[in-house]
Amino acid sequence: LHYFLGIEVIRTPEGILISQRHYARNMLFKFGMANCKPISTPLERNVKLHHGSGKACDVTRFQQIVGSLIYLTSATRSD
Repeated sequence: LHYFLGIEVIRTPEGILISQRHYARNMLFKFGMANCKPISTPLERNVKLHHGSGKACDVTRFQQIVGSLIYLTSATRSD
């Protein structure tokens, strides 16, 4: 077993390592974010958002991104 359901499994003499680096990288490419730079807070602080003040987004694409992020953060948590 090397890669299963977005989880990379690496066996070493010290034990088994699991990682989602490959899944996360594929997700960045899929959603056109591969060249983005990391930032600690992606939004300005204390901004008041109003209904209809922004541009419309593709609901399906938004749901795909959110679903991918939920899977990324919950698939390998150590319960």
